[in-house]
Parts: sequence; C-alpha cells; structure tokens
Amino acid sequence: MTAFNDFWQRADQRARTGLIIGVLLIALVTVALGAMLLRTDYQVLFSDLAPQDAATMTAELDKLKTPYRLSGDGNTILVPAELVHRTRLKLVAKELPLRGAVGLELFNSSEVGMTEFTQKVNYQRALQGELTRTILSLDEVASVRVHLVMAEQALFKKNVKQAKASISIAMKPGRALDATQVQGIQRLVAAAVPDIKAGDVTIVDHNGVALTRRSGAEGEDGAAGGDSLDDKRALETYLNKKISAMLDRTFGPGQGIASVDVVLNHKHVKTTTENVLGKDATGEGAGAGVMVRERMTSRDGPADAAAPAGAGAANGTVTSETDYQVGRRVEQVVASAGAISRVNVAVVVSGALDQARLDRVRDVVALAAGIDRARGDAVSVYSMDQVASVPAAGAVPAQAAPLQAAPLQSAAALTAAPAPAANTLLLALGALIALAVLALAWRLFARPAQPQLSLEQRRLLLNQVNDWLDAPGAARKDPF
Repeated sequence: MTAFNDFWQRADQRARTGLIIGVLLIALVTVALGAMLLRTDYQVLFSDLAPQDAATMTAELDKLKTPYRLSGDGNTILVPAELVHRTRLKLVAKELPLRGAVGLELFNSSEVGMTEFTQKVNYQRALQGELTRTILSLDEVASVRVHLVMAEQALFKKNVKQAKASISIAMKPGRALDATQVQGIQRLVAAAVPDIKAGDVTIVDHNGVALTRRSGAEGEDGAAGGDSLDDKRALETYLNKKISAMLDRTFGPGQGIASVDVVLNHKHVKTTTENVLGKDATGEGAGAGVMVRERMTSRDGPADAAAPAGAGAANGTVTSETDYQVGRRVEQVVASAGAISRVNVAVVVSGALDQARLDRVRDVVALAAGIDRARGDAVSVYSMDQVASVPAAGAVPAQAAPLQAAPLQSAAALTAAPAPAANTLLLALGALIALAVLALAWRLFARPAQPQLSLEQRRLLLNQVNDWLDAPGAARKDPF
C-alpha cells in the first residue's frame, strides 16, 4: 500500500487520469465478458405471429413451463437455444388452432350424442379451417379468412340455395397475387367444397378490393375471363412484339413502326342445333328412316244377298301401318367471351419502297399477325415517304416566326431573389464557420493544466538559478 501511495504521489495529473481510465476499462470489459458468458442464449421459436396466435403459443408454453421472451411488437417468441427444436415439435404435435382456424381435428374429440345440426356446423368450421391453412401456404399471403355458405339439402324444395364462398386475403408487404393464382384459389375451393362452382368464389384483399371479376357466363371462373381492357392490352402487346421483331430483323432496329388494334367479342353465345337423321340415302327407304314395325289389318264388309258367291272378301277393307324410327342429332356450341372479333394492323417503314415491296411486307405482316380476311381484318403498310408526302386536309404550312431577344434583367432584379442553391451554400458556409469556432474554443479551454511546483521544488529551482547567475565565467547550463 505504501508503494502505491508513493507511486501515486510521484505521478502527475495525466498519469493519474490514465490509470483511473485504464482500471475502469478493465472493469467494464470484465463485466461485459462475464455477462456474455453467463447469460442464456435465446433464439427464435416462431416469428411474424398474429396476436391471437402469439397468445395461444404463450399459453401453451406456460403449461409446458418453458421460459420464453417476446420481442418486436410481441409477434416473435424466443426460447433458450437448447429448447428450440424440442419445444417447436411439441407445439406442432398439439395441433393448436393457429390463425383462429380449426381443421378436421375438431372431430377428434366428438361427442356421441351430437345432433345433426352440430355436426353440420362443425364440418363447416373444419372445412373453413383446412382451406385457410392451405391458402396460407402461399408465399404472398399473410393472413386469410374463409367463409362458406353450404348448399341446402332438401327433397321437396324447388329453389335450393346455391353454395358460395368468400375469401379475404391480407398480402405481405410488397407482394400481390396475379390472375392465375386467384383463379387457382377459386378452383381449389370449388374442388374442396361440395356443390360450389369456381365462379361463385369471391376473393377480396385487405383493402376490400375484389381480386375476382365476375364473368357473364354462369359458373365460369371469375378471374378466367379477366378484365376486357386487360385482355385487349395483352393481346395487342403480344401481336405488336411479334410484328416489331420481324420488322427489326428485316429492316434493322427502329426502322419500322407497328400498331395493332384488337376488337374482342365479350358476348357469351350458346347455340343449339337439332337435326333429324333418316336412313342413308343409298339404302332402301331413303329419307324415311328405318322400319321397325309393320302391321296390316283386314276387315270384312257386310254381306250382300244380291252379291254372287265368293264376292264377300271384295267388300272388306285392308289397313297397313308401318312404323319408322329416325335418329336425332343435337349439337350445342358455347362461345365464351374474349374471342377475337377483328384485328387491324398499321405498319410504317422507313425509306422509300416501291409498291411491290410494300405488298410483300403486307403479306408477311398478315401471316405473322394471323390476319383473317373473312373476319374483316385489315392490314395497312406504308413507307415513311408516303406518309410524309400526304398533307393533312386543310393544313396550312407553318411559317417560321422571327426570333425575338428576351429583355435582359437588371442586376437589382437578379440579386433581389437569390437562388435556392445560393441560400444552401450560405447556410453550409455558416455551419462550417460555427463548427470551426467551436473546435478552436474546445482546444483552448481543454488544455491540461500545468502541474504546480511544490515548495521544495521551487527552493531547489531557485538555488540552481542563483548558482548559474553567480558563475559568469562558467559554461551556462540549462537548470532544467
């Protein structure tokens, strides 16, 4: 202890400060290392849980007496690292009703005296839960609610309620379902629920916007027909790419311009044709069908006394009946919406081409676009010179207007309103000057104070100075 006191007395202020800071740093590092080595490592058990799912999980962890922590907004559960996999398997084996959905495990503990109504309600709940779990397996889906309206089973009812389904889907941030995925969900529900059609499944997102579009034909997929404008744009883009690629390969990139207009027929047409089929015209009884039965009836007339003997049969009647059977052919043709009604293509190529080359280009474009003349499709091909040489109706040539110099602004007007960039530069310069002043003041006032000499040190220094002054011929040495 005496040695430390001597060291402390001999040390200056800077050495003492460094010693104190070093001891504090060693203590802090020791405490931090001890905390890191002794603390329990918690890892994620489940993340991105809904509030109801997090409540269900924590309640089950309390029953299992497993330590856990909640992080984030309470949607992430952490457990000790050595218990993660074992706890996860235990929770999965319990088949907890996550997302508020109960599946077919609802019938694992069914009661014996359950009524028919209770069985129907439980079956509907289980079916909704299973569909919810299946839809949740999609990467884009965050949460799902499924509502089913089951069809009524009645023998003597004329108008039976049709089965329907409505699904509310909340997407993950930045994710969305395309039309094919929406159509797949519709068909999935239609295949899983009895007596339901894909067109009777309505899907909305978390904003209440319908993802399914109702088509005109009953029972068709709502997303299969799609929006008429979207279908028109998609088809026009497809044909335009085909024609543009052909023009680029023929005349060079950017040397041809193509524009396609497609007219779609959005009517659902159902045509039924019924024809009577007779026997083949090459066989006997052509056009009369096939004879299946022939019957002849003979009836004798009343006897006449004046008639000679043997003439009674001549007064009778003979009836012949022949039954023919003919075939029937019923042909039913259903034309769905979205069929192409007409295609119009306009092409403009650069350069000067003669009419023969333009005709060949027109034929090639017609083949590439699938033009059908009988349907009323049209193709027009012109060169840039032909388009530029045809003046518009009533067009007046434009005349060049003389240029006028804008009046110069005065210096006062220019300096009256400084530009935003100049204001920003002035603010930045002022901030730099303020920072420089603060740094200079800190260096001036933050200099360490010189240690004061003790009384003994002052006396010794004074003696050295006196000796140096009393010896004028001696070599002068710096007493310090």
